[in-house]
Parts: sequence; structure tokens; C-alpha cells
Amino acid sequence: MSEFTTGVLYPRRYESKLIKQLPDLKQPYFHKRLNDEWNVFFLEDEWVQTAETLQYLLDLSKLGVALLWFHDAEDSGWGFRLFEGGCEVSSATISYILDMELAEIEMKRRYPDIIDPDDYMKEENLRKEYDELIDTIITSQIYRQEVQKGLSRCKPQLFRSFLSPKQIQQLHSLFDTNILVEIDYETGSSLLYDSVDLFKEILGIEEMMWVNYSYLASGGRDSGLA
Repeated sequence: MSEFTTGVLYPRRYESKLIKQLPDLKQPYFHKRLNDEWNVFFLEDEWVQTAETLQYLLDLSKLGVALLWFHDAEDSGWGFRLFEGGCEVSSATISYILDMELAEIEMKRRYPDIIDPDDYMKEENLRKEYDELIDTIITSQIYRQEVQKGLSRCKPQLFRSFLSPKQIQQLHSLFDTNILVEIDYETGSSLLYDSVDLFKEILGIEEMMWVNYSYLASGGRDSGLA
């Protein structure tokens, strides 16, 4: 089982158009059927880090096939990049660790001599201060602004190649910053941490979990993908 998921999705109805182009890809890949509606290919450049991979996806999207690169790192966050017509038309990144990152910045300001953030956990007073700081941050304006930065290029209306108007409206609601950062103080839960499952449910890609190129290349089971 993989600790993260990443792959490029496209509607199965475009399979005949796209499958002819994949052999031109200058890197290893796996092409799989995700379900009745979606196909997915897994690139060796899993995080689209090279200019060559990015350009390939842009060029591929010129064929009239919108492509959705999706990633989900279980512990740190998730996101997507949407390519259509030779452009990256929408993207989003949702981090689960923004509060910790902001807290560490503030603790470093207060205690510049502490190099390793783990040291905060070793002293009871510092650990308590750190925990209180986290509680303050998650209700702060700066936290809200940082969450919004990850959504600044998110344009749900551009999912029209994939989704119905009702589903697009569901995406608009899902990516509402005010809703994402709201905390249920009785349970301590937040929609932020459930957002990836809701996103997959809206798109119908629930099977995109615990699979990536590295996992498949190592001989790992592909969770029933065809």
C-alpha cells in the first residue's frame, strides 16, 4: 500500500483519442481503467516536476481532452492541476499542516536558539505554549489567508468538461474558505481534512487512493485497477 496517491485522470470516453498519444511520452508510465467513467495514467515523474512532463500534459490537453493531475499525500494534504486546451486552467492545494508550519515560524521568532522544532515537544512549558499557539492560529485571519492562497487559482466552473452544473456547484461549496476552516469545537474536526474524500466523491474517482507510479513499478497491487 502506498502512502500517497498521484495520477493523471481523464474521462474514458476519450480513451481512443488519447491512447494513441501516450507512446510518445518520453518516460515510463502505467495506463489503467479507474472505473466505468474514468481512466488514469501514472507517470514516472509523479509530481510533474520537470518542464518536459508539464509540456507533455499541456500538449496532450490540446487534443480536446481535459486532463486532471490529482495528488493526495495522506498526512500533509492534497490538490490538483487541471489542463485543457494547452493551458493549466485551474489548480488547488490544500495543506493539512499549515497550522503547524505557522506555529513553528512563530516559535522560532520567540525562541531563535531552538533549531529543531521537535525540541518544543521535549519541554512541558514549550509544548503547552506550542499547543496553545496552534489553537490560536486555526482561528486567525492569517491562517484563513494562507488557506485561501492555496485556492487562488481554483476555478470549479472550468470542470465543465467533466461535471454537471450541480456537481460544479458542489465544488464551489467545497472550496469555500469560510467553510473549509470552520472548526467543530465539540469534535475538533474540520472539513479541511475531509475535503479530499468529498472532492473524489463529487468527481466519482473514489478509487484514486494509495496508488502511484512507484508503487505499481515495484510490483504493488493496483487496488483493482484494470
